[in-house]
Amino acid sequence: MTIRVNDLYAEEALKLLSTLPEEAITIDPKPWYADEVKRRIEEYRAGEMETYPVDQAFWDEMDEYIDTVA
Repeated sequence: MTIRVNDLYAEEALKLLSTLPEEAITIDPKPWYADEVKRRIEEYRAGEMETYPVDQAFWDEMDEYIDTVA
């Protein structure tokens, strides 16, 4: 089972969980994205990930685009 709790209620949810017996729940200590980040790091180190340099022209284009849609 997966339960997602709004950050505003995280403390209350943890208090509730702490009332349950220890064997009743398992909390995965790593964030949901940890495996994805690890995979991408391995791809990058192995030279399998395509990258390109981002220069000032890129950011200028992004600023221009944002100005037109905002």
